[in-house]
Amino acid sequence: MVATVAVFIDTAGTNGNPSTITNVTALSPVQLRFKTADNATIDNADPIPIPASGNVNSFWKSIYLECTVAGGFTQIDNVKFYTAGVAFGTGIVTNVGDEMPTHNSGSNSGYVLATGTVGADGAEIVASYTGITAKTNAFSFTAGGTQKTVSISEAGNIINAVGESTNYLVFQMNVASSAGPGNQSNLTWTYQYDEI
Repeated sequence: MVATVAVFIDTAGTNGNPSTITNVTALSPVQLRFKTADNATIDNADPIPIPASGNVNSFWKSIYLECTVAGGFTQIDNVKFYTAGVAFGTGIVTNVGDEMPTHNSGSNSGYVLATGTVGADGAEIVASYTGITAKTNAFSFTAGGTQKTVSISEAGNIINAVGESTNYLVFQMNVASSAGPGNQSNLTWTYQYDEI
């Protein structure tokens, strides 16, 4: 038997205290949708508008990997994140914060409430998310290339019990005036980890 893990997203509430915790893995279909609102709802409300010039941001997404069922394993560590390396298209960049704010079984202290103008533009991640000082194109992390090492703030820097998790990965989509309209095709993102 192996551990059961799931991807979660925290939204709403206040800094350090999200009010909505969504198991993304349990959604059908399993998806995240970037939009100009702070929620995990998969719908067409609050899309990211294509600006006449310059660019606009989605509200950021704070996600993490968590153990939901224990038994038959000792620990999870060496967590990595990567993509297929194929981005959404012209004028669309999806960034991930270089730093990983604290999230663990005892603390959401790294959580920062996503802000901006609903339906129009999200606050920029580096300028507005306390503790994130730089960002990288998420699609630069690939299975066969560089993968993003995901930090763990649990005891021993391992996940070995139900409710234990990785720290937050914080993502944000940026849309420029050169982007095309409409919903984009789904792309796959992957968490990889060692389990013993």
